[in-house]
Amino acid sequence: MEFFAAIAICLSSIPASECQRTTAVHWYTIPEPSTGVSGCMRDGMISAARSRLLKGDVYPKVTCRSAEAMTRNAELGQ
Repeated sequence: MEFFAAIAICLSSIPASECQRTTAVHWYTIPEPSTGVSGCMRDGMISAARSRLLKGDVYPKVTCRSAEAMTRNAELGQ
């Protein structure tokens, strides 16, 4: 199954449970899907490390969504 990674870059003062799109200082998605959840998490962390956004007092949080769910949301306009 294929998954897309969304990466939130949050301040370290934000608890991980609250790190999301609305609380992140940066938010982006990887345009290419990864195979499996572990592949998605790995690719998301690699992308975050290569992004040059991890400076100072921030950390990355990777969230993976199935390609199927992404397609369904796009069809619903979400």
